[in-house]
Amino acid sequence: MKNESTQPIAEAITPLVTPKKDNGAGRENFKRRNRIIVLALIGAFIFLIIGGGWLLYFLSKKPLQEQDAANKASPTEILAVEKTIEPTPEPTPQLDPAPLKIEKTNAEKKLAEYLEIKGELDKKAASEWDKTSYLKMTELGRQADAYLMEKQYKPASERYNQARGLAEELNGRADAALQRLIREGNQALDDGNGSLARRNFSVALKIAPADAGAQQGLKRAETIEAVMQLIASGRQHETNNAWSLARSDYSKALEIDSTSHKARQGLDRINGLIKAEQFQQLLSDGLAAFHRNEYKLARTRLLKAKSLNPDSREVSDALLQVDETIRLTAIDKLRRTAQVAEQTEKWQSALKSYLAALDIDKNLKFAVRGKERALEQIQINRRIAFFLAKPQALASDSQLKNARLLLAEAKEITPRGTVLTNRIKKLEQLVDVAQTPVKIAIESDNLTRVAVYKVGKLGRFSVHELDLRPGTYTIVGTRDGYQDVRQKLEVKPGLQSLRITVKCRVKI
Repeated sequence: MKNESTQPIAEAITPLVTPKKDNGAGRENFKRRNRIIVLALIGAFIFLIIGGGWLLYFLSKKPLQEQDAANKASPTEILAVEKTIEPTPEPTPQLDPAPLKIEKTNAEKKLAEYLEIKGELDKKAASEWDKTSYLKMTELGRQADAYLMEKQYKPASERYNQARGLAEELNGRADAALQRLIREGNQALDDGNGSLARRNFSVALKIAPADAGAQQGLKRAETIEAVMQLIASGRQHETNNAWSLARSDYSKALEIDSTSHKARQGLDRINGLIKAEQFQQLLSDGLAAFHRNEYKLARTRLLKAKSLNPDSREVSDALLQVDETIRLTAIDKLRRTAQVAEQTEKWQSALKSYLAALDIDKNLKFAVRGKERALEQIQINRRIAFFLAKPQALASDSQLKNARLLLAEAKEITPRGTVLTNRIKKLEQLVDVAQTPVKIAIESDNLTRVAVYKVGKLGRFSVHELDLRPGTYTIVGTRDGYQDVRQKLEVKPGLQSLRITVKCRVKI
């Protein structure tokens, strides 16, 4: 019945070609149009009657209670219903082809825009990270396609616009989805769920193929099961106090996955336990060595313990005690060494020991006094050694005076050991000899004037005797008309007497 009523209407709204001129024909056409309008109104009335009857029939089949239940359906169920309900194409009236073409072009443009952004979403696997929005978008696109097939371009454009808008919103959430997928993937890695981690990172890489975090996560996901097994094994060994085995398992896990936080934490924890054990052992060894008076060994062990735990007060106190003991021991050893050196009159060695003690503690009184004593002894011995090595220097009045002063000073010094006493005696002997004069007899001819440097002019004589201390003297003879004579006289210590002749014999 519906088909019979709608067919005449379709025929009635088909545009006809109107003649340009002929007044009689125009009146006939006017009457014809009036008849068509009347028929159209009649057809519309019939359509309303049929539609009302259909509506009553529909309500009789679907009571209000079912409608209320439908209103309470979930969005997913509503979406499913929307998918099953095909849009009912309205009868397409015969319209002006120019506006229709514009609407078609616009709909096709909207379709292209929608397909472009949908293609981007498909590349990003949007259906896998926001399935609900993706299905809603594609459902709008399907409805638009149906309108387009029925040549209902305006509703098609509207649906494409809605689909594109939803697609743009979905595309705007891609970055957030990427971060969520990476976050969930990392959580899956922490949980040891390799398959879930691989799925999340694979989808993330469809959104951003170059993302380093997703690439690394996917790589880790391939080995996470093996890593988790090693971590579990390490924990078991750790529980059993098998620390070396635990460290081996954690290390192997890090070799496979260097970014595994659990493996890193496990290795750090086990290294801490091993370090603590080593610290206690070194501390115990250091204290034991200290009580055995093995101070250097004790210090070595305690320093290693301090390197493992720099903040340990126990180690610091033990080191202070060891260092103080080592210091006192070293000082005592230097004191005893210096004392032995003094007893053997090795004053240079004694001085070295005193200086070493002062390097440890500059306020050590015994070292200060010992240093002064050693320097005094060294100086006295050095000055005496000079005269003993060069006794001829005593021929000089000034040097002889120095030697006498030195002897007086040396006799006052304390302590005065055997070595210094013997040296003083030797120097006394040299000084005595240097002070003992030797009888010198000078023969001349009563014509030559004789003079002795450092003694004086003796004049003319046949024989003249002098008492000269050991040393070197120059004797000069002069005579008018004759060449001067000059002789060098060396008076050696210990001589009893000496005779010399001075005469000018060569005429000028």
